[in-house]
Amino acid sequence: MKINFRQYRQLQKKSRNKSRGSALIAALSLLFIAGMLTAVILSLSRISTFDIRSYVELQRSAYINEGVSNRILWLLAADRTVYPGSTRLGELDYTEYDHDRFAADGIPHIINYHGTEVQVVIEDAVSGYNLSGNNYRSQLQTIASSLELDDSEITDKTTEIIARITDYIDTNDNVSTDGMEAPEYEAEGLAPLPRNGTIRYREEFFFIPGIAELFPPDRFGRLSSIRLIPPVGMRIQGSNRPAFMTATPQMLKVIGRLEDEEVEEVIQARETWLKEKTPFSEQLDPLLLSRLQNRFSWNESGYFSIRIEAPEKSGRISRRLFFTCADSGVGGPTNEMLHYYEWLQL
Repeated sequence: MKINFRQYRQLQKKSRNKSRGSALIAALSLLFIAGMLTAVILSLSRISTFDIRSYVELQRSAYINEGVSNRILWLLAADRTVYPGSTRLGELDYTEYDHDRFAADGIPHIINYHGTEVQVVIEDAVSGYNLSGNNYRSQLQTIASSLELDDSEITDKTTEIIARITDYIDTNDNVSTDGMEAPEYEAEGLAPLPRNGTIRYREEFFFIPGIAELFPPDRFGRLSSIRLIPPVGMRIQGSNRPAFMTATPQMLKVIGRLEDEEVEEVIQARETWLKEKTPFSEQLDPLLLSRLQNRFSWNESGYFSIRIEAPEKSGRISRRLFFTCADSGVGGPTNEMLHYYEWLQL
């Protein structure tokens, strides 16, 4: 086939246009890929920055919490030294003072720690149901007898929990009725339980199936409705009556022997106390208040459970510290060693 010069020039021009188009597409593709890689690198860099910042802020808050723990112990000891006359908890008139007071009454305190605001809540450590040792049996039987009219299944639940706690702490392999021993725990994926010995710490009760149904964890995931079990070799001495300020609605019914309407009234009064510091004597009927004062402890035991956290409205990334210790006075412990019954940083 013959091609004249004009046709040859036209074919050559078309070829150049195709080459230019291909080069343009290649260049645009390269720019697109480079842009995507840059965006990915920037995104990863930002994510890493956020991760590192969160980690640094969490570590910083842990140090702040530890520093505040030392300060609050001194403030608490100083308050007890300056005001040795123990005021019944829930009756302290904060408006009488031009400075803050510190007591185990659940009132939130804001402390400025070197420019960082921290919220501190102090409660009495002798609170909740005492399930340590062999007390669990009588406590659970009391719960069953108090709630059986409202819950037809409560007796079966408490009987089952009694059997499971018994099997958990005894040293034999005999399974109680409704109880659990090693094969049952293994079937639940909980080997090598049970301990076959005394329960060493409060949250160990979580290992016993069904315990959380009877004693639901609080909003922080802790079994605060059960009294703290001190470490081996340490003791917590105090009233046999649990602290009123931390009593759950169930405890108000079981130990306080209150009706549902009275429980609601007491819970509302306690919320008012925490928000407005209005004494309970100005909120509750004298007869109801007298019953509560006879069945719960309204005085400090000398053992304090303290929660340190960022204020709710601060928006600050932070950890939350829970710790429990005894009051050692402004002079500190006699042996210069402060022992903690609980230290939990979440």
